[in-house]
Amino acid sequence: MNVGRAQVREAMSTLESMRYLERRRGSGVFLCKETDATSLDALVLFAGMGLPIENSVNEQCIEVRRMIEVQAIRMACERRTEKDLARLEDVLALYRDDDAFAAEASGYDFAFHLAIIKATQNEILVRVIHPFYLMSHKRREVFFADRARRAASHAQHIEIVEAIRLRDVDLAEKRLASHIGRVETYYKMAPNAVPASHKVG
Repeated sequence: MNVGRAQVREAMSTLESMRYLERRRGSGVFLCKETDATSLDALVLFAGMGLPIENSVNEQCIEVRRMIEVQAIRMACERRTEKDLARLEDVLALYRDDDAFAAEASGYDFAFHLAIIKATQNEILVRVIHPFYLMSHKRREVFFADRARRAASHAQHIEIVEAIRLRDVDLAEKRLASHIGRVETYYKMAPNAVPASHKVG
């Protein structure tokens, strides 16, 4: 494969740190038998390389993301500061209703949701949610390629920020759940939505 031993060792060490490989003393290196032990970083790596991920895994990722973000927005309502509100407003200001914004929309969406997580004042929560957005980057690019979907998401973002501003926990949770529900519905209708340039085979 035209690579040196050092590169192979580095690649194997990376996969081992992701718990995708395991070393057995006196036997060699093997794929981990327990898929439950594989870290989220492995899924992020595969998604970044454009390798296919099972639809069931994508659905489960959205399900976990929903659980994390619903709890996070409740905390954000209770703990948010004026600085957090300003950060959210700054992100909202990035939105533009034009076709050129399509290339930036996925990053805008990530920045918005990350700002909510940061408003919880819990740095571990920020680290936990990050891989889910890295993993879904390509799929979100496809989702936000549609101008109507971008506009609808932005309108919901505005409503979510208002609920956080009011510290209305129930309203914020309801609006966020509805917001994430749109994405879930889309992916169930188009489970294989990935950019053509990232399809394998």
